[in-house]
Amino acid sequence: MTQFMTDNYFTPRMTGAKTGLILMAMAVFLSGCGGGSGGGSSNTGQDPDPVTVDLPVAYVQRPVPVNEDGEPVFPDVFRPDEFNPGGELFLKDRATAQAAVTNITRSAFVDNEFFDPESPNYDVKDVSVHPAGDRILFSMRAPLDPDMDEDEEGQPTWNIWEYNIKTKALHRVIGADFEAEKGHDVSPHYLTDGRILFASDRQKRSKEILLDEGKPQFGATTSQDDDITSFLLHTVKEDGTDIQQLTYNQSHDIQPSLLPDGRVLFMRWQGNDPDRLSFYSANPDGTDIQRYFGYTSLNSEPPETMEEAPRLFHPQVLPDGRIAAIYMQNTLQLGGDMVVVDGRQAAEGTVESISIKPVDISSEVVSLHGRFASLSPLHDGTNRLLVSWSQCRLMETATERLQPCLASLLSENEPIEGYEEAPPFYGIWIYDITSQTQLPVVLAENGKLFTEAVALAVRTRPGYIAPNTDPTLALENVGLLHIRSVYDMDGAFNAMGSGATDLAAMAARPAEQRPARFIRLVKAVSIASDEVLDDQDDNIYGNLFNANRGIQEILGYAPVEPDGSVMVKVPSDVAFSIEILDKDGRQIGANHNTLLQVRPGETLQCNGCHNAENAEVVHGRYGLPQSPVALNRGAATAASFPNTQRYDRFGTPEFARMGETMAEFGTRTYFKMANETGARRSDECSGDGVCFKKPNVDLDFTDEWMGSQAVSERNNLNFLWSYNALDENLNAESVPAPTPTACRDVVSWNANCRVVINYEYHIQPFWERERDPMTVTDPDLGVQITANTCIACHSSVDLNGNMQIPKAQLELTRAKIDDQMLSYLQLLNGNQRLALWYNGIAALQIPACEYVDLNPDNYIPQCVVVLDEENAPTCEGVTNCPFVILNELTGELELDLVTGNPVPRQVETPFLPPPMNSGGANASRGFFNKFENNGSHMGFLNPAELKLLSEWLDTEGRYYTNPFEMAIQN
Repeated sequence: MTQFMTDNYFTPRMTGAKTGLILMAMAVFLSGCGGGSGGGSSNTGQDPDPVTVDLPVAYVQRPVPVNEDGEPVFPDVFRPDEFNPGGELFLKDRATAQAAVTNITRSAFVDNEFFDPESPNYDVKDVSVHPAGDRILFSMRAPLDPDMDEDEEGQPTWNIWEYNIKTKALHRVIGADFEAEKGHDVSPHYLTDGRILFASDRQKRSKEILLDEGKPQFGATTSQDDDITSFLLHTVKEDGTDIQQLTYNQSHDIQPSLLPDGRVLFMRWQGNDPDRLSFYSANPDGTDIQRYFGYTSLNSEPPETMEEAPRLFHPQVLPDGRIAAIYMQNTLQLGGDMVVVDGRQAAEGTVESISIKPVDISSEVVSLHGRFASLSPLHDGTNRLLVSWSQCRLMETATERLQPCLASLLSENEPIEGYEEAPPFYGIWIYDITSQTQLPVVLAENGKLFTEAVALAVRTRPGYIAPNTDPTLALENVGLLHIRSVYDMDGAFNAMGSGATDLAAMAARPAEQRPARFIRLVKAVSIASDEVLDDQDDNIYGNLFNANRGIQEILGYAPVEPDGSVMVKVPSDVAFSIEILDKDGRQIGANHNTLLQVRPGETLQCNGCHNAENAEVVHGRYGLPQSPVALNRGAATAASFPNTQRYDRFGTPEFARMGETMAEFGTRTYFKMANETGARRSDECSGDGVCFKKPNVDLDFTDEWMGSQAVSERNNLNFLWSYNALDENLNAESVPAPTPTACRDVVSWNANCRVVINYEYHIQPFWERERDPMTVTDPDLGVQITANTCIACHSSVDLNGNMQIPKAQLELTRAKIDDQMLSYLQLLNGNQRLALWYNGIAALQIPACEYVDLNPDNYIPQCVVVLDEENAPTCEGVTNCPFVILNELTGELELDLVTGNPVPRQVETPFLPPPMNSGGANASRGFFNKFENNGSHMGFLNPAELKLLSEWLDTEGRYYTNPFEMAIQN
C-alpha cells in the first residue's frame, strides 16, 4: 500500500473492484462530454457545489500541440523556451464546471499587428499564485512576426505578466520593451520579500562579467548542447526594476519554487553521463546553494520499456514540504503519472505514485487509468489537488469510433488489431485523495488541452530568510571560501598517501611531509554558440577548432594550512571548482567536478572533500541526519596548535579561539620569520581587524606556522614561483605571461583577474627562448650536444642548418599541421615517423631525406643526391645507397611521381609515446623528471616555467583557453 503525504495529506491508495467500477462509470459518462471554455463565458448562476471549492481557478487552455506536419509535439524539460502558439489563460469564478469563465490574456494583444483572433497565436504557461490569493504570475509570449525565423533576433521573447483578480488589471512586470526582450523569462514565483523569482536565459550578470574579461557579451550555452542557451535563476522587483542574477551554473537552473522555510527550490541540469536533473536549494538571494534531492535517484537508467529517461515536470511544493510533480518520459508524452518525492529528511529516495490507480508511462502501451499533465494543491486545508487528467480511450481505426479501455480490446495493455489509443482528452479535475473521487472543473474537449490549473486561495506565506553577506567583500565583488580541511573525506580522515594517522598528526608535521600545499581555484569558461562565433573573425581559436567545451581558466592559488584548512577570497558570480596541489604545484586527487559559486559578500563553507562514487554519503547538503559531521572541529583549547606561534600586530603572542581552524586563526593574526623582531602578514594587510587572503596567481609558499625551534631550517623551504620570472632577461611588463601584470601582484589582484593559457602564446616560447648553453648526451650517437634553445635539438634542422632527425624524434617547432603547432601535437599525441636508416644507423649525413607521416606530401627539400652525366639522380658509386634503386645495373633511382625527388629507403621507427599527458602534471612525471635533480635536462627550464607547464597540463593541456583569441598565423 502506497501512502501519500502526512497530516492532512495522508491517504492509502484506493484499490479493489468497487474503485474500478466507479472510475469506469465515470470514464464512460465523460467520453461523450464536452464543455470547455470556448474562449468566453460558460453557464452561470448556479449555487456552489457543496463538495467543490468556492474559489477562483485559473488554467491554461491550448490546442493539442502539433508541428507543421501535424505530428504531436511533446514537452522537453531541457527546452524552457518552447513555444506552442494557442495557449491562453482563463479564470473561473469558482472550481465548478458551471462557473463563469473569463479569458484574461487576450486583451494584451488586441492592438498587436500579428495577433490572429480567430486562431490565437500567442502562448501562456508557468502559472503561479500570490500567497494572498489575489494575484497571478505567468509567462506569456506574444505572436511572432511571420516574416522572421522563430529564433531570429527581434522576435518577442517570453515575458513575465501579472493579473490582479480584484482590479482585473493585466500588465507586463518588466514594462520597458528594451529590457523585457533581453531574454526569455519563465517560471515566475512571488518571493516573501516582495521580489519575483524567475528563470531566464538573459544571464544579466554573466554578460557583464564577459565584458570585463574583454569578451563579447553573449548568452552562454549549456555544457551539454551548444544550441541551448542556459536558463539561470534571476529576481526582479515587482515594479520591474533591479534585475539580479542569482545562479551561475554552466547548464540550466529551472522550474523554481519556494519551500515552506523560504528557501528556493529548483532543478539543476549538469553532467552528460548521464544528463543529471535534480533538485537544488538556495537562499532567495542566491547564497548557500546546496544539493537537495535526487542527484542519483532521479537519474538512474530508464527501464527497457522506456525510450527516454522519465523526468519531473511542473514540480509543486505541497503544504507539508513534499514535492509533487508529473513524471513522464521526456519528449515522448503529453502526460504521465502524479508522483511525490520527499527531500525533508533525505537527499535520495524513491519516486512514489499518488494516483488512485497505477499510471503506466511506458512507451507503446496505454495507461488504463489515463495520464496526468499537471497538478497543484488546492491550499484549502483539504487533501485535494487540481489536476489535468486525460482518461484512457481507444479508437476503432476503421470508423474512428471511441471506446473505453476495456480488457477485451487490450492485450498486455496494447490495443488489439483494429484499435489504437485515442487522441488525448485532458480536462481539469478536483482530485480528492481522502474520498477517492474526481470531480470535473473544466470538461475536456477534443483537440484541446487544459492544464496548469491553480486555485486562488490564501496560502501560508513561506518563511523569510534575511540576507547575511559582508558588505565590504561585496564591494570588491568577491565572496569568501572556507574549507575546514582538505583531509576530510566525507567525514573521515584522508591521509593522501602520507602515512599520517589522523588530522592532529598531519597538522603537527613539518611542511615538507604534508601532501596538500595549495588549492587552485579554477573557473569554468562560458560556451558560445556557433551563431556567436560566426560573428567573430575566422581566425579566432573558437572558429578554427571545435573544442570549446570544458575550458577552464585559473583564478589563483591559496595555501593549505597544516590542518588542511583554507580561507581565501573568491570572485563572486562565477562558476568555479577547486583542485588540491602538492609541493610542486601539481594536482593530486580527483577533479572536483561540481561547480561552486559565491554571491557578493557570501561566505561559502564546506567541511572538506567528497568521494563522488560513494553513494552512501550525502554530498553537498547539510543538516540531514546522514550528513557527515566536519572532521576538523577547530581549536578545542587556546593551545590546540602545537609547535606554532601567532602574534598580534605588535608582536604579542595570540592564541586560537574555540572552534577556529588554522585558516580562521590566521586571518586575524600575524607571524614572524627567522631573525625578525616584528610580526607581519603574507597578504600585506594592515590593521587590527580580520584580513582575508586574496588568491595569488603565483605559487608563494611561506611557512607561517613555525615555532621558535628550527626556524632557520624551515626558512629554506619557502619559495616563490612567479610569472614575472618566466624569462629572467625581460622585465615584468614584457614577459609573455598568461595574466596581466597587475594581477601578478597579490595586492592589486581583483575579481576580474584570470590566468588564460593559450599554447601558442605562452608555452611555445619556452622551446624557442634563448638560454645559457645546455649540454645533453645524445642517446643514439653517444655524443654531447650543446645548444642554447630547445628547438636547436628538437627540430629537423641542426645548428648548422643541416638536416637531422629531431632528438627523441620530438620536434618543438611552431610549424603548423591542421592549424596546430607541430610541437603541441607531438608533446601530447606522441610521434611515429618514417625515417631513413642504413646499416642500422640513422642517416644524419647528406644525402639523407626524412618523411614525416603527418604530412605525406612534405619531403624535406634540402636532400642532396649524386647526379649522372645526364643530371639524373643515381646511386652509382654510393656505398649503402639511401634511396630506392629502380635499376640495379645502372643505379637509376626511383622518383616520386608528384615531387620528382628520389624516393628514400625508409624504415618505420617504433611509436614513441607522448612525453606529456593531458590528464595532468603528475601523469606527466616522465617529462618533469628530466628537469629535476640528476635528470638529463636538469635546470633547462626554470621553476616558473615548470609551474606554468604544470597548471597548463592540470587544466587538460588545452591548445587555447580563450576561444576569442586570434591564432598565430603559420
